Amino acid sequence: MELSEYRDQINEIDDKILALLQKRAEISKKVGTVKSETGIAQVYVPHRQKQVIARLMAQNAGKFPEAALEAVWTEILSASRSLQEPERVAFLGPVGSFGHLAARHHFGASTEFIPVHPQVDIFTEVESGRADYGVVAIENSVHGTVRDVLERFQHTPLWICAETFQPIKHHLLSKSPITGIQRIYSHPQPFAQCRAWLNRHLSSVEQIEVVSTSEAAQRAAEEPSAAAIASELASELYEIPIVANTIMDEPNNTTRFFVIGSQMADPSGHDRTSLFFSVRDKVGALHQALGILQEAGLNLSYIESLPSRAEPWEYVFFAEMNGHIADERVIVALEQLEELCRNVNVIGSYPRGAS
Repeated sequence: MELSEYRDQINEIDDKILALLQKRAEISKKVGTVKSETGIAQVYVPHRQKQVIARLMAQNAGKFPEAALEAVWTEILSASRSLQEPERVAFLGPVGSFGHLAARHHFGASTEFIPVHPQVDIFTEVESGRADYGVVAIENSVHGTVRDVLERFQHTPLWICAETFQPIKHHLLSKSPITGIQRIYSHPQPFAQCRAWLNRHLSSVEQIEVVSTSEAAQRAAEEPSAAAIASELASELYEIPIVANTIMDEPNNTTRFFVIGSQMADPSGHDRTSLFFSVRDKVGALHQALGILQEAGLNLSYIESLPSRAEPWEYVFFAEMNGHIADERVIVALEQLEELCRNVNVIGSYPRGAS
């Protein structure tokens, strides 16, 4: 067949896709009407998003790139939700940050994003109703737990609704070629994470620390012969080219983010439960608590201790296990934990993200 014939076939398929998207949009509006009439305020449904994408990936069988399939349907779901009621999502600002990137990756572009600083104030924005959801960093594969965020979960009525993993990829942005760069702006952390590359390629160039990678990109966009270490999103938003890709020394650097909101997520079939618990001051108490999870066949994926702040040298444990609070074996395990422990506080059962 001639190239023009293949292109005609693609045009025909595109027309069909558009017609189906338009039909989907009409149905989404009707769903919004039904929700409004029945008093259902929730538009974003974490387990539904997880199930839709997982079902399509199973049908796809690898024929269409999976990362692209997830990105396409994230945007379709985002656009469909926006037809019902625009969502407001708070993230750690400024615009162009990795928190912004994670929020957009999870919720899609058809969302109102609200930059907030410092990160713990994201909780306040959601608690007050100024934002519907928040996206907060909880753990980095290189630097570990974000302690102030973890501690804030002890003092909020909000739930963890979902989790998403964001690879931290640093790029060198500049309107000048590499040979013309005279100074580089970035946050201290990206400078540290790109030290080997910088020493190898730009060792004599001045490094200037600023409060965020977004500010760095903004300065590099305005100043001749300047560069920034920042994200691909910052390159897009500040219209500054990437002159060197993925310059970080640790290629697998990833941050896990929690989506926080006012409602618990329903089971998706592939879930995780996060909780705090405190044990009584007796020999083997922690061992007994962990034994309950083992006997229930629940995989403990994370545990960390925090000072209780109630009494000196007393601790609260943050733990995560596979399963949903609605699962029978999780219900039984939590009942046994409550009998053994001083306090058990579940802060979320939610769909597991793809790391």
